[in-house]
Amino acid sequence: MKAHLLFPDSDFDPKADPPPQWPELAQDLEVDTLLAVMAQGDAFLLDVAARTLMAASGAGDARVIAYRQAALRDALDHPEEVRALYALVVQAIDSRKKHLFGLGLFGRYPSFNLRGAVELLQTFVQYLRRLRQQADSLASHFHSEAFGALFASLQRDIGDDYFDTVQAHLETLRFRHGVLLSAGLGAGNAGSGYVLHAGNGNRPGWLARLLHQAPPQYTFRLAERDEAGAQALSELVDRGINDVANAMAQATDHVLDFFELLRAELGFYVASLNLQHRLAELEVPVCLPGFQPAAALPLRAQALRDPALALTLQRAPVGNTLDAKGKNLIAVTGANQGGKSTFLRSLGLAQLMLHAGLFVAAEAYEGGLTTGLFSHYKREEDAGMQGGKLDEELARMSAIADQIRPGALWLSNESFASTNEREGSELLLQVVDALRQRGIKVALVTHLFDAARRLQDQDAGQVLMLRAQRRDDGSRSFRLEVGDALQTSFGADLYAEVFGSDES
Repeated sequence: MKAHLLFPDSDFDPKADPPPQWPELAQDLEVDTLLAVMAQGDAFLLDVAARTLMAASGAGDARVIAYRQAALRDALDHPEEVRALYALVVQAIDSRKKHLFGLGLFGRYPSFNLRGAVELLQTFVQYLRRLRQQADSLASHFHSEAFGALFASLQRDIGDDYFDTVQAHLETLRFRHGVLLSAGLGAGNAGSGYVLHAGNGNRPGWLARLLHQAPPQYTFRLAERDEAGAQALSELVDRGINDVANAMAQATDHVLDFFELLRAELGFYVASLNLQHRLAELEVPVCLPGFQPAAALPLRAQALRDPALALTLQRAPVGNTLDAKGKNLIAVTGANQGGKSTFLRSLGLAQLMLHAGLFVAAEAYEGGLTTGLFSHYKREEDAGMQGGKLDEELARMSAIADQIRPGALWLSNESFASTNEREGSELLLQVVDALRQRGIKVALVTHLFDAARRLQDQDAGQVLMLRAQRRDDGSRSFRLEVGDALQTSFGADLYAEVFGSDES
């Protein structure tokens, strides 16, 4: 059986290596803030959500995104049912813990292994039966391909005949009436060719045994205190049932693997429900985004918000509306602390969540699929730096250049601002020009006026210039508007806010 809740034709890989750009991107977009809410203190959910978002920083797959969005829509329509399914699977996995002590203590004895495997599989069968009952009751209410395939698989593969057959086999493997073995003599009269025979579970009645004509049997009985004989007999039985014990262990592992995979794939939707619930409490709107191939260069957003900021402030931040369809460069300038970095993070998180098949923190959003998401944010100096800040920025940019491919999205926040205006502008312009020539979309925030002025003088059909609003009284609205770069970032406003105006 396969879960296939995250991919239409493959399984979730809990051991996949992260894309090389992931650590930087996760730091710059503050992904940990989202993950903490998605996990709600559950380490397993944290790992599943992190790995799903991690994989989403690579190329976007339209088939997978549509598949997950449909399943997520089902989960949002039936949150309690999805949580109940997840809780049932967790209970099934946790139920094996009561069997581990005996298996760990007597694991080298096939008879104990077999007994433990039979009891564990009996427990798993009970949970499979409950899972099948859930599938019967929920199948008509879920409409996505993912959940539909899961429920259909459960109904098809573990029907009543399956449970009857498994129960009969488990009863046989308990060997309530002893073990029937046959063996031949090998070199030195040692036993060889041990075979375990079925059919010893149906013991005939006393009258049948009395009337039955059978060939003579040779028997012997162990003395009550014959410990060596008992040990030899135990070893004889273990040789005969060793293969059966191994087969039963593999059967329980197979069922356990199914439960663990189902837990991981259901866990993504439970983590998504946790995030959606918290954003709803903060009155942050969410939507399932539209998407188009990367070549279309679509980007439209209505009331786009930064979910990480909302979760940090514990309230809904200001949203931004933009239409960048057909643009391959978005440049944001304007007043300090005017919401520029917040907008860039909201855009990066929206694209990451789109790739993951998640909702987006906006009233409406349409984006283009990319071949990867990359970020290059300014860093504060720390003791770990091997050189100056500019050297560190250039080294990170060099690493990105080795990894980035046409069709990717590059997010830049104050890149190359660690040097003077002239040198920083020249570096930024050359990087942006090289990326755009390679078909890579760019969204950047900069205070380098010379670079911004030269960017806005380029092809207006492919460049969207945005500017952080500043009210007449110097306050910030935290909204962006279409507008050319200004030669000032209004640092005097911040000075006045901290130290007071000239009049005071």
